Amino acid sequence: MKVVPPKPRPRALVTGASSGIGAAFAERLARDEYNVTLVARDRARLDKLATKLSKRYGVDVDVLSADLTRASDLCLVEHRVSGDPGLDVLVNNAGFGTSGAFARLDADREEEEIRLNIVAVVRLTHAALPGMIARRRGAIVNVSSMAAFQPGPFNATYGATKAYVNSFTEAIHEELRGTGVKVQALCPGFTRTEFQKRAGLDTSHLPEFVWMSPESVVDASLDGLGREVVLVPGYANRAVAAMATAMPRSVTRRLVGGVLRNRFEGEKK
Repeated sequence: MKVVPPKPRPRALVTGASSGIGAAFAERLARDEYNVTLVARDRARLDKLATKLSKRYGVDVDVLSADLTRASDLCLVEHRVSGDPGLDVLVNNAGFGTSGAFARLDADREEEEIRLNIVAVVRLTHAALPGMIARRRGAIVNVSSMAAFQPGPFNATYGATKAYVNSFTEAIHEELRGTGVKVQALCPGFTRTEFQKRAGLDTSHLPEFVWMSPESVVDASLDGLGREVVLVPGYANRAVAAMATAMPRSVTRRLVGGVLRNRFEGEKK
């Protein structure tokens, strides 16, 4: 009797995997029997998550501690991505936002935001695609934001980086037609993560119905992979995105700017 060796599990690599949407992606993919590589700065958090996923789902979980705003660390992750013949899913989730009047923000921090939200996405996508195209399978999820759909006064750099991610992902989607490789720009709205606190955003005034859990965002993303290139999870978010794209940009930027100007000026008093 011929013995058929077990089929190796595919691998997923998730950046920003230590918490929030990234950790939820890692858990869902492990549950779906992917071996997972976790990438983030916080080694202790990654080790804790890796132990949990390995024990719970019986998959191999690797940890790669890296700060993707640093060229040397990004290069390390690029080599891991390009050299992995079993890489089936790449989730470019790492990112952060800043808030406040652009003229008063720290320029070096704004540049770091661009490096992480744009440069890391471009370079890791570029590292993953040749192997995926050769294997005629694979998927890349670039985590964007609802902020991509309109100019964001007082979140200027963040919104601009996410608009880039959407445009980049849509363009790559067209280039990949017929290759078997899928790409998606995932545009969540308010999600129960650490993002808002780190960005210095006060969300205490927001009603409960606008919030989604990281797990529901991830489920929407993976369920829609291959069907929707720009995916907005949640009915409320889709309604807001539709209104934002239908209204003239001159109107949306003034509305958003007016609301946030009052909030930031009120905080300074």
